[in-house]
Amino acid sequence: MKTRVDGTVSPFTWTRGAVWLLPDGSSLVVPGFHDDWIRNHQDLVPDCDNVCDVVRRKGWLSVVAYAEGYVELMIPSRNDKAALALCHEHLARNAGHWKTALVMTMDEEGYARLTPEDVAACATPEHLLDSMLTQGTGVL
Repeated sequence: MKTRVDGTVSPFTWTRGAVWLLPDGSSLVVPGFHDDWIRNHQDLVPDCDNVCDVVRRKGWLSVVAYAEGYVELMIPSRNDKAALALCHEHLARNAGHWKTALVMTMDEEGYARLTPEDVAACATPEHLLDSMLTQGTGVL
C-alpha cells in the first residue's frame, strides 16, 4: 500500500482494517477505531463527534474490512447517488478481496447484505441497494 504525500492511499486500494473512503476514491487509513481518529483529527472533520457525523456531513464512507472476506460500509443515504456510486465502484474494483459486504445507511434503519455477484449484477450504482435493504437488525 502506497501512501501519497497528502496522507491518502491511491484510489480504490483495498485496505484491511478501517479507512475513510473519500469522494475521489482515495482512502485515509484509520489505525484503530474511527471514533478515536475523529477525536484526533478535528482539523479534517470539524464539528464531527462520531462516524455518523463524518459520513453524513463530509460524504466520506466508513469502510472496515475484516478477515474472512467480510466488509462493512456506512453511507449517508440510499438516495445519495454519489455515495452509492463510490460504494459500488469500491466493491466492484475489489471483488476478489471480499465475500460479504454489509452496507448501512445513516438516514434509516436496516442494511443491505451484498455479494460480489450482487454488485456485478447492478445495472447502475443507484440499484445497489434496491430490494436488498432489510429493516431492523436481521440475521446475517
